[in-house]
Amino acid sequence: MMKKSIMASRDYFKRISIVAFALALILTGTRAQTQEVITLGQLGTEGELIYPRQAQEGPDGNIYVYDQSDAFIKVYSPDGSFLRKIGGKGQGPGEIQRPEGVTFGFTTDGQLFFTEYFMGHPWITVLKLSGELARVIKPQIDELFGVASAVSLKDGRFLVEFSFSGQPKKEKDYFYYPSPKELTLIDSQGKIISRLKRTEHITRISYVADGADSDIPFTPMFLWCLYDEKSVLFSEGLDTKLQVLDFEGKLVGEIETSLPRPEKVTSQDLAEWRNRRREMMQSRDPGWWTRFGTVIEKYKKSIYSHKPVIWEMARTPQGRFLIGSRVESNRPGRDYWLLGRDGKELVKINTSAWILSLAPDFILIGEVAEDGTASIKALKRQGKEEADLLKLSGK
Repeated sequence: MMKKSIMASRDYFKRISIVAFALALILTGTRAQTQEVITLGQLGTEGELIYPRQAQEGPDGNIYVYDQSDAFIKVYSPDGSFLRKIGGKGQGPGEIQRPEGVTFGFTTDGQLFFTEYFMGHPWITVLKLSGELARVIKPQIDELFGVASAVSLKDGRFLVEFSFSGQPKKEKDYFYYPSPKELTLIDSQGKIISRLKRTEHITRISYVADGADSDIPFTPMFLWCLYDEKSVLFSEGLDTKLQVLDFEGKLVGEIETSLPRPEKVTSQDLAEWRNRRREMMQSRDPGWWTRFGTVIEKYKKSIYSHKPVIWEMARTPQGRFLIGSRVESNRPGRDYWLLGRDGKELVKINTSAWILSLAPDFILIGEVAEDGTASIKALKRQGKEEADLLKLSGK
């Protein structure tokens, strides 16, 4: 059965690769003389990065980057020197079975953990910062699942996003596939404490009921991050309001924002999606396209009436929220909003970066050059979050 990666799809990476990723204002002019920019993992060097998918500052002040190309989490010092690599592709604990389905984070007691998606290890792997295996946390769930992402809490518990294998639904001469997702609170042993949120949106289409499926566009998102130590912020990307859920899943508040309202899905949107999908699959695997891929021609009317506005949501070191817009092939770059806890817009910028992360000491940026070469840049933080983001935008 074909499964879907949690992070971004390959279609997403293809779309952003054709945008001009230059960030020229960062690298030239007077601002380059005052703001320290470190490039991590340059090609041809030890610790080179080929397909970086996530970057975070660790509790030790080093910068950790997950490179899907070889399934290693690569560690760099604050001055950009390569230190070591952790993980690597393999079947055993501490190794990564499915490279395209990995996210990582840090526990509150200073350890590293990573998760894997469907067809990967069905557990949370916890490592010492040296890379030595500390333990694995096996969620106590009977059905087939993948761990999409997780956040460590101060008391040793984890908030975990699980993905499940949905049952296909017959529609004329093809099938729709739902992709159930659930945000769950587990203890340090993997026992389920509470279930906060579950969705079962249809996300794929196929001629058959056992795989060979193709993604469909404009599906609702499943976005969440900590709001505080007792609640989470949640959004499907289809409303200007963000929900606040407690750890029992109860809606305890809604935060109104100035985020743009979702746009309607048009027949032209679907036609453009079919064309892109057709071209990609015909060039990648003509045989698969002929046998299964043409099912996308059946998708003439969108199940979902509006496009999600936002693609990413993260809590910043100062307890604000960094919101990333949806990537559009016909629009330059993407928008990021820094929101206060009350939803008030503090800063809005537009950038061609496809990774943007506010860390305690750095702004971490992922960019792709016109030749397709990806890199991670670390900009030394100089002030408040809004001031640093404004410098990034050249304002």
